[in-house]
Amino acid sequence: MFCKLMVAGCSLLLGACATTVNEPVAETLSTVDVTDVPEGAEPALESGELIDGGFIVDGDAPATTIALTGSATDLLPEMSIEMSRLGSRVAEGGDDHATLAGIEQIWERIRPEIERDRPELLNGLGATIVMARTAVERTRPADADKAFSLLTDLVDQFTGDG
Repeated sequence: MFCKLMVAGCSLLLGACATTVNEPVAETLSTVDVTDVPEGAEPALESGELIDGGFIVDGDAPATTIALTGSATDLLPEMSIEMSRLGSRVAEGGDDHATLAGIEQIWERIRPEIERDRPELLNGLGATIVMARTAVERTRPADADKAFSLLTDLVDQFTGDG
């Protein structure tokens, strides 16, 4: 009997704590002053596109790429520099995908020249690219470091420094 009274008392207390709201909640819209809009940005207001520092920004636009020019002699050192950065970017969660994309762009540009003029280096250089991809895809900075070490030796062979 005591337990039944205790349960009934708790039910009354809990029921008294409940709050019911039957009134509709009015939506409040905030307004923004758009009188200080940069010149030329008016269409962005109408379209809903982002404005960044006075420029209309298309969030879906692809990143700008710069056409690579130069020979393998010019671009292999650049590829080595990018490869040297890859391991730390993979380890620290930096922009490793962009770094890898730069390495791959250089490789695609110089590959025909390497294949034509220095075919003995083709497989080794290609292996460094595969190792770099693996480093990024599997978050393995040691693979990026190995790729850099191998690439350094291959660049030395290419330039005659090794």
